[in-house]
Amino acid sequence: MKANDPHSVSPPGDDEVEHVVAAGPRGAIALAGVATVIVMAIWVAFYFFAFLPRGIIH
Repeated sequence: MKANDPHSVSPPGDDEVEHVVAAGPRGAIALAGVATVIVMAIWVAFYFFAFLPRGIIH
């Protein structure tokens, strides 16, 4: 049999599935946090380098 034959691997048991689910979506939360920080940093940079130098609009 080949190593990546889908029929040679048994499906995961209930205990293995519970362990994975209990670990939670840490990767997705980390990715969302990093994306949020990047967007906020871009916004702050745009504010300081584009809006503030123009001054108050009368």
